[in-house]
Amino acid sequence: MTAKAETELWDVYTKDRVKTGTLHRRGEKMQDGEYHMVVHICIFNSRNQLLIQQRQPFKKGWSNMWDVTVGGSALQGESSTQAAEREVSEEIGLKLDLSGARPDFTISFEDGFDDWYLLEREVDPDELHLQEDEVQAVRWVDKEEVIRMQEQGIMIPYWFLDRLFEVRGYDAHGNQGQDIEIKLATMHNLASWMSLAEIVRDNFPGLETQELLDGYRGTVIKNIERGSAICAMHGRIVVGVLLFSEKHNMLSCMAVHPEYRRRGIACRMMKLMFARLDRTKDITVTTFREDDSKGIAPRSLYQSLGFEPAELCIEQGYPSQVFVLRSIESVK
Repeated sequence: MTAKAETELWDVYTKDRVKTGTLHRRGEKMQDGEYHMVVHICIFNSRNQLLIQQRQPFKKGWSNMWDVTVGGSALQGESSTQAAEREVSEEIGLKLDLSGARPDFTISFEDGFDDWYLLEREVDPDELHLQEDEVQAVRWVDKEEVIRMQEQGIMIPYWFLDRLFEVRGYDAHGNQGQDIEIKLATMHNLASWMSLAEIVRDNFPGLETQELLDGYRGTVIKNIERGSAICAMHGRIVVGVLLFSEKHNMLSCMAVHPEYRRRGIACRMMKLMFARLDRTKDITVTTFREDDSKGIAPRSLYQSLGFEPAELCIEQGYPSQVFVLRSIESVK
């Protein structure tokens, strides 16, 4: 520990992360019920490599070991992001603006709270200015190499180190940003698909009873097996579903989670469906009639995509109407 470090003062927090108004001098023992704040910054590049640093052999605590990019304690008066900016600047000479950032996750330890920031930056290690009394080297490593270094006993043994390469950019539910993936469904998606079906079942004739819902489940399985089931995924959660028939060149059913509507999900699912249907033939879909309030949104969607209202019908015992998207050849 350097002389400078021995003069560091930390804000003392309660277990609820509220400042007590008292200060703690680094190196002295903290009292029961006293906690301080620590930050760790992990800088990745676009190739999902982690920038790591090797601590000096004379530095107290994990001497000569390799560590994540930067870590350290917050000083008196610093917020978490201010501490992160300062530590990165001091240890490797890199200027960051984290004014709008939040920690990706926080881990509690015996004496405090450890905020972890997972950032992406393109950094040239040769252009960094290392703090000589703290850091002796920096370099990029991929996941496999950092695990190997940990097994060799030359990397600080964070138990979750390998997971850092997988979780950056994701929230606590496994969702990455607001990206929605449109894809063909697999059996792995079935449980979440049926969960969505239960949410929207009141708006879909033919799903009123558990027996009908079980029958629908069987239909979904058959469509998954033959590659005619499309789903919209937010992380691991199904937020949109679409079944279609190549044999009949038709959209069989479609639904979007109420909390994910007006994001263009239905159009994107239909675009994938169009790529798998025969556009030299008419494509049909059956929906609600014009005087049915449930039909306002779907009818508007289908008409915006070029579908035209056609004959009235009864489907699943419910008054409905067929919509037709004319074949490419008939439109010429």
